[in-house]
Amino acid sequence: MMDAASVRAVVDRARLAPSVHNTQPARWRWDGTGFDLLCDGSVALTAGDPEGRDAALSCGAALEATVLALSARGQAAEVAVAWTGPGPGLRPVARIVPGDAVAADPLAALLEARFTFRGAFAAEPVALFGWQRRDAAIVTDAARRAWLAALNDRVSLEAMRNAAMRHELLHWMRLSPWDRRAAHDGMSRAALRMSPATALGARLALGPFWGLADRLGLTAGITAEAKATQSAAVIACFHRPADEDPVTSGRAYLRLWLEATKLGLAGWPMAALADTPQSRAEIVERLMIPSDRRLIQVLRLGRPSGPPPPRARRPLAKLLFTP
Repeated sequence: MMDAASVRAVVDRARLAPSVHNTQPARWRWDGTGFDLLCDGSVALTAGDPEGRDAALSCGAALEATVLALSARGQAAEVAVAWTGPGPGLRPVARIVPGDAVAADPLAALLEARFTFRGAFAAEPVALFGWQRRDAAIVTDAARRAWLAALNDRVSLEAMRNAAMRHELLHWMRLSPWDRRAAHDGMSRAALRMSPATALGARLALGPFWGLADRLGLTAGITAEAKATQSAAVIACFHRPADEDPVTSGRAYLRLWLEATKLGLAGWPMAALADTPQSRAEIVERLMIPSDRRLIQVLRLGRPSGPPPPRARRPLAKLLFTP
């Protein structure tokens, strides 16, 4: 039996898991014997994630983080995935019941160390020590990194030309210094590594001035990230069985990122590459990913050239429900 302080401590660590646009859709309900992990439909990305796969992936990462947090306490976890798809309200994701004593998973200690880094990475060698995963194509050569960088810029620009997606992205960007949500969710100016002037320009360019900027051919420069992408020492193209539920994929995704963290790497997801059918197909063909696999995420990785940004997380009281 876990006491109230232990329950809070587990969820406090589990909420460090990454989520798309830092929406943090995972919610935990403790009933005295185990956790019901839930997905909050009120933070769904209706334009960018209409099928709810990214939300489920985010909840899967939170599920694995919960298992790791229990492991760090010396407790095993019995997990039953219950995902049936997105919808309004709180949707079931999984049941997690603390179990017998177990040795701590080495990745559990890295939950606090993992962070996203949007800027250009440091130009220093990275020792991968033979790091390989059966569910990731690890790209390190300059030619393919440049190809992925150009592809990412192309599909990101096309995504931004969709007004609904652009407005949804702006909704989760915390670009104003007076935004009260900056410490709780979304992507703050610090996390996006923007100066005050750049942040103001982004608010205008992605908002009221987009149409004019696009007609003048300026939007490609606004959305381009090729320089930062090519500075990555590694680009991990994460793929899983095509018929696997996205919650289970999310569990594996967190473990991949924590393994990279152990190597001293920070990362930034290039979600548009996996979310766009055309670019997804191009990557699968170019990297010879088997046809029975689905590209889930593309993560650029490297040694950060600056400190971690402030970590925005919702208060524990908003995420954990107890009797």
